[in-house]
Amino acid sequence: MGYLACVEKLWDVDVHAASERDVCELIEQCTAQVDATVDRSQLVSSLAVAGAFSDVSMDYVTPRVQVLADKWITDLCSILNLNNLGSCEFNLICTDRVHPYFSEPSTKSQYKLMHSDAQPGLLMGEPKWKKRSQCVGAFMWALSRLDASVMSESVVFVLPVTLALVDDYEYRMQGLRASCLFVRNAEFARRSGTGSVLLSSIRTCLVYRSDAPQPHKLLHTAFTAFVVVADAIQVDVQEWWALCDALVVNYGYVSDKIKELRVVSEQISIVCERLGVCVARYLRAFIGIVTHVLESGICVAELQHVAAEQVTALAKACPQRVCVYVPSVVAALARAWDSADNSSGADKLRDEIHRALASLRETDADAVSRAVRSLQTARPGHFDTW
Repeated sequence: MGYLACVEKLWDVDVHAASERDVCELIEQCTAQVDATVDRSQLVSSLAVAGAFSDVSMDYVTPRVQVLADKWITDLCSILNLNNLGSCEFNLICTDRVHPYFSEPSTKSQYKLMHSDAQPGLLMGEPKWKKRSQCVGAFMWALSRLDASVMSESVVFVLPVTLALVDDYEYRMQGLRASCLFVRNAEFARRSGTGSVLLSSIRTCLVYRSDAPQPHKLLHTAFTAFVVVADAIQVDVQEWWALCDALVVNYGYVSDKIKELRVVSEQISIVCERLGVCVARYLRAFIGIVTHVLESGICVAELQHVAAEQVTALAKACPQRVCVYVPSVVAALARAWDSADNSSGADKLRDEIHRALASLRETDADAVSRAVRSLQTARPGHFDTW
């Protein structure tokens, strides 16, 4: 079996049914038979197949498969004299290995019901690309290696596939990652309006999904993608308020889930950096989130450490209004201080609580002093270092 035949055999493998051993054997055969005399376009096309088994975001790529695929890629790049992909190579990969599956959705028959006036026709079925996961892997690998400076020459291939992935529950993580890769050329994304299109699609993903395999990772990836794209295209304050809305809504769903609650909490400092004093619009809600985390019995020291960091961020962003909440915030910090007695990470948490108190003192030193004296009176010797 020649090199190209071996490549096509690997491409046609049902990756979700084949064993790791079978996939590894085929990759090793392809690597052993790499032929420098093969036409360059066919070598580039085979590079996409190798890349499909190198992208670890795909569930069928195991560490062993990735190692073997990377060796194959190294050999091909040496022959092709490639470091990053140019638009010609990327567009060829998409034309051969990606676009044929995304441009032809599968359909299924629609049957006319008895006594119905509806006409027989076709309904959209499962997209063709979902039956060939390798095409998604090839796309993700190629996009991650595409020279960002030539993104404008490949946008007709990148944008439709990225939007399709973002819109799909099963492959949303890949779509969000692809969105971040796309806006590496921030100027083009901003000037062409494509970044705004992506951001509109990402905005629909800022929702907690309990049925996802790893809900906290999906939620974190969605928030990260929103921030990356929003920063790249330099959005106005209304978009950041939309992110704040999403944080408040998601908190209602994840208030008793440690991993997801950490994801939501970590975003507060991010919006504080972007909004500054304008975060006052959501200050009451954000104070409620951080005090809940600091006081909650389900929260571990690591999560409370994150919450204390958000107190510092809020105090620096909006000192004019944070002072109003000093008594409740200091009380919550005291609860976290107590819970740190016998927990791992207690020293780091207490250091962060000291930093939070310092930032609060900058907003209203008298109010903090009164709150601390009240605690010291109630529990002598316990808050002396405050």
